[in-house]
Amino acid sequence: MDQKILDKDHLADSRDSTHAEREGDKGTDAGTIVGILVGFGLVATAIIRGGHSDAFININGILIVLGGTIATTLIAFPSRKVLNLVPVIFNAFKPNIHQPADFIDLILNLANNYRHGGGKTLEEQEELLDNFYLKEGVAMVVDGFKGSEIQGTLEEEINSLRERHQQGQKILKFMAVQAPIFGMAGTLIGLIQMLRNIQDPNELGPALSVALITTFYGIMLANLVIHPIAAKLGSRTENEVMLIKAIISGIIGIQKKLILAVFKER
Repeated sequence: MDQKILDKDHLADSRDSTHAEREGDKGTDAGTIVGILVGFGLVATAIIRGGHSDAFININGILIVLGGTIATTLIAFPSRKVLNLVPVIFNAFKPNIHQPADFIDLILNLANNYRHGGGKTLEEQEELLDNFYLKEGVAMVVDGFKGSEIQGTLEEEINSLRERHQQGQKILKFMAVQAPIFGMAGTLIGLIQMLRNIQDPNELGPALSVALITTFYGIMLANLVIHPIAAKLGSRTENEVMLIKAIISGIIGIQKKLILAVFKER
């Protein structure tokens, strides 16, 4: 038990894989998908209604914005963390299943069994638990840890979870800043190329529209995709932290063999 507590990598991997398995069976979060589709759909509708919609398709502009954003991200952060960002982004499309209310009856049942059956009964139920933090807390109760030790260990897990999640959010926020910057860079490139042909006034209008399109790409990518996903992941992190805090309260109550009626009211 002590080895598991000290092995932070083991704790992180176990926790992430457990939640990934649970989330994998819950489908997708319709709000995220609908929001992105509606956002792009409304913008596309406005473009089509305005005419000359083909002017908004420019492969060079896409390459500048996407390529520049990805390149600077790889420069700024370790490649391993950038690659790990892919499953993190997918979490934004999964429903939020971390609800404290879902564990109230289970914790009350564990507390009741522990009061009446002791550690042996609690140990038998430990193997049936699928939430990493609840299972870890129950295991510590069975092994005879003090309430302060249990609380301290699980609070360290909260800090570790926040650090892991904030790493991914930090990368996304960095990318959200870089995308519009490379949009402006693409616009400058287009303007330079346009000015080389300034002797032909008929070419200025189309060339200027092509130059400006990269700024449009950068703004859309940052504000319709990256920023909202980062905010969604931040919200999920806080929900998970709230769940762990509720579990800590329940575990301390179990350890002290308290009647958890107050916990249920919370």
